[in-house]
Amino acid sequence: MTELTDCLSSALPICAACLLVMACAAAGAQEIDAESGKPIIHDADDSPWGPDHFAQGGVVVDGIAYFLADKTYSPNLKAPDFPYGVAFDLETLWKIRTYRFEDTYDSSPLVIRRLDGSWIVVAHEYLRKRTVALRRESGEVAWISPENQPGAYFFGYSYYVREDGSKLLLQAATNGLHAISAEDGSEVWWLERQTTGGATPCVDQDAGVAYYQVDGAILKVGLSDGAVLAETEVAPPCTVVSWNTVFVDDREEPLIATYWFGFTGGRGETGMQWNSAIRVFNADLTLVWERTGLPAPKKSTITYAEGKLVIGAGGHWAGEYEGEDWKYVIAYDVATGEEAWRCDLREQDFRYIMNVPYAWGSFYAEADGKSAKMLRIDASTGELLDVLDYGAPVGSCAPPIIARGLMLSGDLNRDGVVVTRLAEGSTADWPGPFGDPQTNSYALPPEPSATPVPLREIRAGE
Repeated sequence: MTELTDCLSSALPICAACLLVMACAAAGAQEIDAESGKPIIHDADDSPWGPDHFAQGGVVVDGIAYFLADKTYSPNLKAPDFPYGVAFDLETLWKIRTYRFEDTYDSSPLVIRRLDGSWIVVAHEYLRKRTVALRRESGEVAWISPENQPGAYFFGYSYYVREDGSKLLLQAATNGLHAISAEDGSEVWWLERQTTGGATPCVDQDAGVAYYQVDGAILKVGLSDGAVLAETEVAPPCTVVSWNTVFVDDREEPLIATYWFGFTGGRGETGMQWNSAIRVFNADLTLVWERTGLPAPKKSTITYAEGKLVIGAGGHWAGEYEGEDWKYVIAYDVATGEEAWRCDLREQDFRYIMNVPYAWGSFYAEADGKSAKMLRIDASTGELLDVLDYGAPVGSCAPPIIARGLMLSGDLNRDGVVVTRLAEGSTADWPGPFGDPQTNSYALPPEPSATPVPLREIRAGE
């Protein structure tokens, strides 16, 4: 690793001709200079702290966090050659280096090793419709894929390890599933399908197959050649927006857990309220159980831990829910779909919960509203154990991650990463967009050395 002084040695130029961009409603107004009355243009090196200006998805490898940024939904203008990737030390939060990707929207990078031992940082440049790999130590271009991967509703890559030890990256675009060689960026195969968004496929490494969702169907795909081995149609709600397909591999027969959304046909003025579904399939894609009419957001992340499936609740961009009846988190038994417990949250003030990752015996629900809250819920009983009020909204398009005892949440309001202490003594990384880059369970594995502590926010430099 280079020292901080090395990575900050050349500041990015600030260009007054940088185009204005639309700010997300949740992100508030653009930052305005008091003297000139013009929006402030930021470069990546006006702060030594890694979390500043990178408010999208991330991973953690060997205690180093890698996060992405975008400009479309940022309150701060970014210079024309702003680097949309950053690496920072999780212990100190000091920036290590930046990576000169182009706008990556609300997606996550992947940091992997190639056959020659070199490491690359991979990200999707959605405006260019391509995947780019930069060398981890230098930031130089290692390879660029074909420009045939359209769509902003793509969050992260999963991968398959081939017989020779090389990795096959799986990228879910609006035109289908792309299998890309991590060695040189070449396209090994492309399964063409039209769909709204790209849910990250899960991988059964031993069987050599992936499970892949598209609008109205789930597919079992052979990873040697992209052949469709099985396909099951699903009824509404059946739209795929983003996030994860989960491979449940801790039982005799594996299960595939999926999340779906409906843009029409539900309740409320938008038709999107109470219009989500969880469906669980066996390895042959026979439906085992389903729960429809759920009050979850369109981009909700599904979590699997301790034999339970959990998702969030509320409207997010689908508008406000009426009343309080939707304010709960339910844990479903993954084998039967029966309700294991229900955490009643009607006394909490929030608009929605998109993400409920798991670690150390608890689910951590990220509730946003006029003032964001972190809710720690006991995974065995559903009891609400702790509540942290941030005193301000914390809104992002990307799911937060948990590593080294910290939750790292992108926040468009501050154009940076919110860091929350959850536990002490943790050494766990978060190598994929949803934890394990094959099962996508959105959960840490057991870690006896970690001890949960009272929730508290950590600010860089304080």
